[in-house]
Amino acid sequence: MEPADDEFVSSIASDVMTCLARSGYFAKLDDLLSPEDASSAPQNCERTFKLSESILLASGFERDDLDDIFTVLQSKGGCCDCEVLYNVVETSRLKTKYWLSRAAGLTTETPHRPKLPMD
Repeated sequence: MEPADDEFVSSIASDVMTCLARSGYFAKLDDLLSPEDASSAPQNCERTFKLSESILLASGFERDDLDDIFTVLQSKGGCCDCEVLYNVVETSRLKTKYWLSRAAGLTTETPHRPKLPMD
């Protein structure tokens, strides 16, 4: 993949985010990393876009679209599957569970979130 042109990324970011939201990508990713149903085990983030890739391809995106999509997500702070839910979307179950756990003093990290520098 060639280095992304910031102007190009800015020009497509809004449309990419609209397409991702319309496809249900963010909810599907949240369902994998933080299932609503306790009977389903959460998937682990491997610090890659492995889960995202499978969701996007199953949702009808072309493999050729993935570089643009991941470049846009990275420009918004989502450098892997879990960071998309922590940094790109405004709300997610994964982010909510993390902060509820922190506020209750139960943990300073989760299986999907690295320990923060101030911990």
